Amino acid sequence: MKEEKRKDHRPTTFLQRKLMVRAYLETHNITKSCRKAGVAINTFRRWYPRYLESGLEGIKKPKSHINIHLGRISKIYKNRVIDLKKKHPQWGRRTIASVICNKGKKIISPSGVQKVLEEAGLWEKNKFK
Repeated sequence: MKEEKRKDHRPTTFLQRKLMVRAYLETHNITKSCRKAGVAINTFRRWYPRYLESGLEGIKKPKSHINIHLGRISKIYKNRVIDLKKKHPQWGRRTIASVICNKGKKIISPSGVQKVLEEAGLWEKNKFK
């Protein structure tokens, strides 16, 4: 009988992660240990290195990926976007986004540039529709 795949995408519990690691240490078989714990193989690949690095403490709680500034663009970058568009009206959102970077790190996405320009009245909404 074929095992059912997980249909829900709930986060794994500490007990599942612990069972998965223990089963792997006993069998040295990733597939069997993941099936026993009811998790995906990618889950094993994410958690096992944390276990190796920090033991059971490393798999106790997931890392938080919440970015509190998500969707907020600082005034400095908003002004920079507007200045660049005024100086170079032919530039598009991708060009402006690529010019505004900090040591190779992305600061603002092309869609973020577009939102800033729309708010400033420098970008036509639904330009290509």
